[in-house]
Amino acid sequence: MAPHKIIAATTTEALKLVREQVGGDALVLSTRDTPDGVEIVAISPEALAKMSQRPEAKPAPVVSAPAPAPVPASASVPSVFKSPTTSYPNTASAPSLSAAAPEDKRVDKLLAEFSEVKQLLQTHLSARAWDDMQAQSTEKAEALRVLLNAGFSPQLCGETADQLSAQGPSDLPLMDRLQALIESKIQTLDPLSVFDPGGVFAFLGPTGVGKTTAIAKIAARCVLRYGRDQLALLTTDTFRIGAQEQLKVYAKIIGVPVVSLRDSDDLASKLSSMKDRRVILLDTAGVSQRDTQMLEQSQLLLEGAPALKRILVMSSTTDLRTQEDVILMYQMAEKNEKSRAVTAAIITKTDEAAQIGPVLDCLIRHQLPLMFLANGQRVPEDLSQANTAYLSHRALRPRMLSSRLQIPDDQIPVHMADQLNDWVKAS
Repeated sequence: MAPHKIIAATTTEALKLVREQVGGDALVLSTRDTPDGVEIVAISPEALAKMSQRPEAKPAPVVSAPAPAPVPASASVPSVFKSPTTSYPNTASAPSLSAAAPEDKRVDKLLAEFSEVKQLLQTHLSARAWDDMQAQSTEKAEALRVLLNAGFSPQLCGETADQLSAQGPSDLPLMDRLQALIESKIQTLDPLSVFDPGGVFAFLGPTGVGKTTAIAKIAARCVLRYGRDQLALLTTDTFRIGAQEQLKVYAKIIGVPVVSLRDSDDLASKLSSMKDRRVILLDTAGVSQRDTQMLEQSQLLLEGAPALKRILVMSSTTDLRTQEDVILMYQMAEKNEKSRAVTAAIITKTDEAAQIGPVLDCLIRHQLPLMFLANGQRVPEDLSQANTAYLSHRALRPRMLSSRLQIPDDQIPVHMADQLNDWVKAS
C-alpha cells in the first residue's frame, strides 16, 4: 500500500509503467531525473485513502528471528521498477520487520534532528551574509529585493544580481539595468518562421490555461495569411463538457471546419485526407501534468502524427512551482526525441496576472522560446508577438494594490539561503 518508485528512460515510459503497475487512476507524487533515467513516485487513490485514515499503530512485540543470509553483490533490484518497500511472499519473514521498526524510527528521528540543525546553521549564515551585503553592496541587495518581489526564483535572482555586480559602476538607474538583463535572457521565436513552412501543430498544456481561445486567435491570423482552404482544425478534447462546441463556434466565425478525433489511427487517417491543407492546428485535451491521461494523449500524438510540432500554452496566472512542474513534465517526456520536443511557448492571461515574473522565470531557465502573448478573450485581437522589452518592463513592475505581500527584509535570507551561502563560501 506504500508509494511505488519507478525508473525508466523517459517520462512517457515511466508513466506507462505507472499505469501497468499502480493503475490508470494513479496519482504522481514526484518526478526527478536520476543517473538511471526518469524517476516517478506514484500511489493509488485507495492506498492514499488508507494511509490517511490509518490509526497510529501500536509497537509490535519484538520477535527474535534468525539473521537473513547475506545477499550476493550481483543480486539487485531491476532499475526499471523499484519499490520503496519490499513485499514478502509469505509470513515467515514478517517478524524481522517488527524488530527493525523501532530502530528505523530512531534513525528517522536522528536524521530529522540533523536536518533541523543544518537548516538553522544555513539560516544563520545567510542572515549574516545578507546583513553584510546590505552594508557593502547596497545596489546588489536592492536588486535582490526587486527581483524576489517580482516573483522570480531565488536561482535566477542570484544569477542576475551577480551579473549586475560584474558590470561594475554605472550611471544608469538600477531598474533600467535590471530590465536590460532580464530582456537579454528571454528567447523568442518569430511565428512566421514556424507557420509559413506549414505542418501539424499540437497545442499542449493543463486545463484552463486558454488553449482553445489561443488556437482560435492563431487560426484567424492563419486564415488572413494563407486563406480558409489552407487551414484545418482538429480536436482530441473529449473530456470537457462543451470543449468541442467552443472551438466549433470560433471555427464557424472564420469559416473553417473542425474535426474530432477518437484515437491515433483516426488522427493518421484525417491527416492523410488533409494533405492539401497547409496548416493544421490541433487542440488537445487539458489534463493535469500529473494525470496519467497525459500519457494516452502523448501516445495518440506520437503514433498518429510523429512529425507534428508541439506548442506549450502557459497561463501567467499560475504560480512559480506549478509552472516549473508543467514544463518539467512536458520537457522530460520529450527530451529524448528531438522531433517531439516542445517548439515554443505561448503565454496567456497577461491581462489577469498581477505578476508575470514566474512564467518568464521558467521560460528563461528552461531556455524555451516564446512565440505569442495572449491578453484577453477577443478573437483575434488579443494576441501579439512576444515583445521582450515589454515583458521585462512588466515583469519588474508587478501590479499590486497593496504592499502587504511584499517580502520583508528579514525574510529575504530565508528565500535566498542557498545563494547567500554560496556567496559566503566564494568570498
